[in-house]
Amino acid sequence: MAWIIDLRGDETAALAEVIDFGGKRVLEVGAGDGRLTWRVAANTKSLLAIDPDGERIEQARADLPAELSGRVDFRVMDAVELDVPRRSFDIALLSWSL
Repeated sequence: MAWIIDLRGDETAALAEVIDFGGKRVLEVGAGDGRLTWRVAANTKSLLAIDPDGERIEQARADLPAELSGRVDFRVMDAVELDVPRRSFDIALLSWSL
């Protein structure tokens, strides 16, 4: 189960003020257990969520809501391993990843 950190929705509201996720292809680096993934994925065209921690990605996959199963792809990898064509994503998120 993902951590419940943003109880009042402040982080989610701040993201919505600066980023329109509607129909966008999103890369989330450091997705962990999906804490942020669930808040933005519903509005995206697609979301690739990566994290080097296999256990956390397994948990995120297990918690993936059925309605997001065709839109969200969780992968165990470090950002330096990502090998995709240029301009594959419209938005990149890094949350607690530095």
